[in-house]
Amino acid sequence: MPEDTMTDRLNVVIYVKNLVVGRGLESVLHAVSRIGSVCHCATRQSVEALGAVSAVDVLVVTTAESEDAARLSAALPETKVLLLLDAAQASAPAFAEAGFADGFLYQQELTGPDLHEALDRMMLGEMPMPARVGRELLARAGSPVPTGAVRSAILTARENETLVLLAEGLSNKQIARRLSISDHGAKRLVTSVMLKLGAPNRTAAVVIAIKQGMIPAA
Repeated sequence: MPEDTMTDRLNVVIYVKNLVVGRGLESVLHAVSRIGSVCHCATRQSVEALGAVSAVDVLVVTTAESEDAARLSAALPETKVLLLLDAAQASAPAFAEAGFADGFLYQQELTGPDLHEALDRMMLGEMPMPARVGRELLARAGSPVPTGAVRSAILTARENETLVLLAEGLSNKQIARRLSISDHGAKRLVTSVMLKLGAPNRTAAVVIAIKQGMIPAA
């Protein structure tokens, strides 16, 4: 878990149409010490109205709201989006490819500590992602770029190693340990990979790399 060096309380909005699920998430979030306020919204319009009058640090949605969440992400560019995946769904990578989410957790495996860690990592600019999602992204991504096609980026050997670890859902701290480098060095490598790929976030970097055949299928 990232070191708890961040003291700012987060304003979190839950956008879940299912009232029972929404209230359950609200209860779990209220138990997370990092949270300052929690508000449950059942419609996209209510989220937009709330975002117009107050800052929303994190928007929590399930896959059922993913289409609306993409629009909300564009309307609230300063807001981080945590997407809760259905562990029973076989199409988790499809949601990752949407590119609007800043972090992923499995809804069925959600705990207070998991949420705390995910929120900390998201606010540090990292992309929390279950390892299973990373493996699925590798295995189920669309066909790679045809032979001879020009790649959009040329990565160093170290950056390629970093990219593979990103696909496994590792944090900067975990990448640093795996590569036997400093946390700062890992952060610099991750930033470099994202810049070279033209990716707005870590998940987008993995998806772009898969589409371009830069990461072999698992």
